Amino acid sequence: MKDSPLRCDFPETDLEQQLEKKRYRTHGARLASPPARKVAGVSDSSEDMDQGVAFISEGFMDIRTAFLSLRRAIPAIINLFMIIVLLLGWVVSLFFSKALLGVLIAFGPVWVAVYLFEIFFPYTLPVRIDLKEGVVYIGHRGTFYRIPWDELEVTFSYNWQYLGSGVVWERQYYAHIFMREKHYFCGKRPKMPLQRKKVFSGFKEEDMYRKWNFIVRYYNDGVVEKDIDHLAGMNFDSLRKDLASSSIGKRIVEYSLLILLIPTIIWSKYTPLKYKWPKEIEEIFGKINYY
Repeated sequence: MKDSPLRCDFPETDLEQQLEKKRYRTHGARLASPPARKVAGVSDSSEDMDQGVAFISEGFMDIRTAFLSLRRAIPAIINLFMIIVLLLGWVVSLFFSKALLGVLIAFGPVWVAVYLFEIFFPYTLPVRIDLKEGVVYIGHRGTFYRIPWDELEVTFSYNWQYLGSGVVWERQYYAHIFMREKHYFCGKRPKMPLQRKKVFSGFKEEDMYRKWNFIVRYYNDGVVEKDIDHLAGMNFDSLRKDLASSSIGKRIVEYSLLILLIPTIIWSKYTPLKYKWPKEIEEIFGKINYY
C-alpha cells in the first residue's frame, strides 16, 4: 500500500501536529490558505453542489459540513425500497393473507429507525461566509468563532479506510478549518487554543478540491447566474421558488416525489429540533437558519 501524496500543489503543513488532541491520523496535509488559493486544473462550478450548500445570497453563504449525501440518499433509497416491497407484499397478500403483515414486521423497524434518526438528529451548524465583512463564522460544539478570511487556515488531507475482508483499503479525503482561540466570538469558551472542524469528507479527491474552488470563487466574485440553477435543490425554499415557474402538472409530480422520497428536506425547514445561530450572530444576519 503506497502512501503517496495528494495531487494538489500546495505547501505541506504541521497544523495537525499542533492539536492537543488528535481524533484520527491523517496524511499528506496541505495548506490551502492563507491566502486562499484555488487548486489548479479543477472546476469552480457550483454544479451538483446543492448538498454542500445550505443557503446562498449576495451577502453570505452557509456551507453544510456533515451528513450531506448520506442523509439525503438514505431516506430516498429506503422509501423507494419500501414502496416496491409493500406493493409486492400487497400482490402476494391476494394469495397469502398475512404476506403484507410479514413485510411490515420484517422491514418496518428499519423504516421507522431511519425517520427517527432524521427527526431527532439535527444537522450540524453550517459554516457561514460573510462577504460584506470578509469573515467566516464557525460553530463548533457550542463555541462560535469569527475568523477573518485572510487568516482562514484550511487544510487538505486523507487517511486510509478499510472497506472489506479482502484487505481492500481506500483513501478518504478531508478538508479541515482550523480555529484558534484568538478568533473566539461567542458561546462556550474554547477548551483548547487550537481546534479543527471537518468541512468535507469523501472518497473523491477532486470533489474536495472543486468544493473549495467554488468557495473561493464565491468569495471573490459573489453569486453568478448559473449558481441559482445549480443550487435550486439546496433547501426547501429555493426548491419551491424554482418550481413556481413550472406547469401545474410538473409541480404536482415534483412535490409528490419530494414527499414520497425526500420528505426530510421539508422537515429540515420546519423542525423545531435544530441548531440555531446564537443571538450575537442573529443580530447581524437575522434569524436565518438553513441546514
